[in-house]
Amino acid sequence: MFENGRKNLCVILCDVANHYQEQVCRTITSCALARGYNVSYFSFFTCYGVDTDNGIGEMNIINLVPYERFDGFVICHDTFFNKFAVEEIFKYIKERTKTPVITLRRQWEDYPCVLTDNSGSIQKVVQHLVDVHGFKRIAFMSGPAEHPDAQQRLRDYKEGIESRGIAYDEGLIFFGDFWKKKAKAAVRYFLTEIPEKPEAIVCANDYMALSLCNELINQGTMVPDDIVVTGFDNIWETSTYMPPVTTVAVPVEKMSEIAFDTLEKMINGEEVPNIQTVPTEPVYRNSCGCADMDFKTMVKRSVRQSKESESIQELINSNMHMVVAMAGVDYAEELVEHARIVGDRENYIRNLFICLGEGEGDVYPKYCSEEPGYPTRFKSVGSVINREIVQTEPFDAVDLLPKEAVVSDPMIYFFFPLHNLRRTYGYVAINYMDVHSCEKTFHSWIAILGNAIEGIRLRHKSNSLLNELNNLYVHDALTGLMNRRGFEYSATELYEKSLREGKTMVIISIDMDNLKIVNDQYGHAQGDVALQEIAEAMERSAGEGDVCSRSGGDEFAVFGIGYDKAKVKRFLEKFQQHLNDFNEKSGLPYLVMASYGYYIIPEDHSVSLETALVQSDRYLYDIKRERKAKKLDDVVRKQRQ
Repeated sequence: MFENGRKNLCVILCDVANHYQEQVCRTITSCALARGYNVSYFSFFTCYGVDTDNGIGEMNIINLVPYERFDGFVICHDTFFNKFAVEEIFKYIKERTKTPVITLRRQWEDYPCVLTDNSGSIQKVVQHLVDVHGFKRIAFMSGPAEHPDAQQRLRDYKEGIESRGIAYDEGLIFFGDFWKKKAKAAVRYFLTEIPEKPEAIVCANDYMALSLCNELINQGTMVPDDIVVTGFDNIWETSTYMPPVTTVAVPVEKMSEIAFDTLEKMINGEEVPNIQTVPTEPVYRNSCGCADMDFKTMVKRSVRQSKESESIQELINSNMHMVVAMAGVDYAEELVEHARIVGDRENYIRNLFICLGEGEGDVYPKYCSEEPGYPTRFKSVGSVINREIVQTEPFDAVDLLPKEAVVSDPMIYFFFPLHNLRRTYGYVAINYMDVHSCEKTFHSWIAILGNAIEGIRLRHKSNSLLNELNNLYVHDALTGLMNRRGFEYSATELYEKSLREGKTMVIISIDMDNLKIVNDQYGHAQGDVALQEIAEAMERSAGEGDVCSRSGGDEFAVFGIGYDKAKVKRFLEKFQQHLNDFNEKSGLPYLVMASYGYYIIPEDHSVSLETALVQSDRYLYDIKRERKAKKLDDVVRKQRQ
């Protein structure tokens, strides 16, 4: 895989745009570049739900990983809200590879792991609120009740409270989501639904803390004057918020470096500790009433945050332009032109591949499945290499990238699922400039791309159905020939063409003989066989550009340009010979026979199309009357020996 002679590491994590995951990626990327490793990050997003159809489509990325091809794995399974996905990942690793594996922040069975020593950090925060600020009524906003980190931090909070002689009160606990969506409910609970509002609220992570501060201030409750709020993780926004938020610093970079070093030792066959820990420490700021604000530093941080906010807003606007532009895209190969990458100088993407599965048909997406897994072959329908759109060849799924992407330097790629709800089409592979991770709005960017592909699929499906309906509108369902509508249209079209070109036009009228007798004695299925054989005889005898039709029942016609009597004779001889051959070999108890007549419209078109049609039919029926007079109908049934 990647075929550049370097070791290949795999990192699997979720919601890569979040602060913690971003730090992990940046650190591992820096280590890999310095030490000459390739790294593949496989990630998906849970912002639109886990158990939803979209969540199922996102999770499918774990089935893309060529587990056998990697030399080492870093699994950040604590970032997954989907327990089933975690179990599947470790099952695949056990079944498909003996490669070294290390986990971050949470243990899994007996795999080596690097953990943060969270025990005591929230205790210290709680003890600080009691000892320094004199608070007695301290609430806790937890994460989801079933989440291990939430459980650990809740235990820490409880121990901190009890260590200061304060009774644990379940009424002061609110279970949040480790995100921003429950802030309003939390404020309502703490301020109005319990008998007495808390003096301080300790939050199990920073996202909840920041959203809680915003909601409190929106409702006129000031932080820290009216109520104190603290967080956990020390994400960048806590230092730029007004007031800066007291939190717990998690040494993500140090933890990620240890994980990389340990994995490298394991690859080299060295013994490593099964568990390594790095300590976390409280950072006391203004949201708990500590530390005077350094306005000079705050201004600098505020300016940086403002720039980041402007950048995010620009990305949102760019994504909206992308939605509009892609609404009119008819072919998947056009998507890359509207992905707003090549022309955007501020974009960090160096290489991009929109990889769609190979399958049946000529138009992408050729592959679309609601079942778990990916196809074995891919084609990048939109390839950007060094910020230039290029053409690349199809490749095997286990290679992940087209051969044109391979370089001798360490290759760092992020892989994201490309889907619409449950329907998987492929994936996107991205290589960033320098040490970078995806932008905050990337989840919406890739969702737009997936929706655009679904739009293309639906348009092609609609066009295919429309073409099929149009085909049925002018074609006979039994024989595949033109039906009466097609007959009338084609006759007029050929008449006008022969007039323009100054050529003759022939109309050959054909009737199957004794269709009623065949239907009555042998059944309509046999009558259909006979009609289909008449149609095949016509098509095999017709020349290029001729039109064969079944105008109804047992009536057929052929239209052609440039015919004279000799050419008509050759057609009829071939037609009759085909029927003779069929009758000789068919083994059927009846003969497939037909009568025919024709009329040739001269070059000067002195005869109208309507007149020619009447004349052709007249000659046909004249012949049928002659045959009846000679009692040719007596040979309807063959005698088989």
